[in-house]
Order: sequence, then structure tokens, then C-alpha cells
Amino acid sequence: MRRYQQVALTVGAAAALTIGLSGSATAGTDCYTQAKNYYASMVTFTHYGEKVNIIDEEADGHSAVAIVDVNTGTPKTYTLWNYKGKSTNMLYDFELPEGTPVVIQACVGEYGSKTVIWDSCGPWAFGEA
Repeated sequence: MRRYQQVALTVGAAAALTIGLSGSATAGTDCYTQAKNYYASMVTFTHYGEKVNIIDEEADGHSAVAIVDVNTGTPKTYTLWNYKGKSTNMLYDFELPEGTPVVIQACVGEYGSKTVIWDSCGPWAFGEA
């Protein structure tokens, strides 16, 4: 009987420690979005390390594009490209203060002329560094 009490106590202590550690030690919110209709690009934002990943999912002759808005006191919009083709991704690394709002949108476009096809853009997604 004593052995079962010790196991229960150990499991309970581990659960309490896990709950305590899983609080807000790492602030931030991840998010993702996709281009609409048949255009196939996906953009993800990972708050830990402030990374934007652009994934091209279709051999449609277009590049995958990420529109990224950040506001660290002064709003700034970035247009980021994955020009490598189907089944590839490009990772962009930002240095943002904790708590910075990040808004992303996935589109496709023509890399050569840096033209975004705005009708391809999917919904905005909201994250936080």
C-alpha cells in the first residue's frame, strides 16, 4: 500500500511542477495562413525565435509570398518571397521584442517583377512575438 501512495505522490508532484512550468514562461502566439482557392502557398509565424516560414505547395509557375506586418512602435510591412519552387520552404528570421504584434498573409506572385497577385491572398493571421 505504501508503494502506491509514494507513486501517487510522485505523479502528483510532477504534474504540479509541469503546470507551474507551463505558465507564461514563453510569451507569444504562433499562427499560420494559406493563400486562397487553387493558389498553394502557406505562411507560418513561430513566436519562439520570431521566424516566418514560406512554403510553396504547388507547381503553378508562381512564387509563394508572405506579407508580414510588425509594429515595434513604428509599423513596418515586409514582402518576403520563396522563389525556389514546389515543395520548398524559405525561413526568415526576425529579431523582435517580446510582445510585438505580428500579422501575416499568404499569397503568390511573380518573383522576377516582384509582383504580388493580390487576388490570391488568403486571410490575415495574428501572432505575437
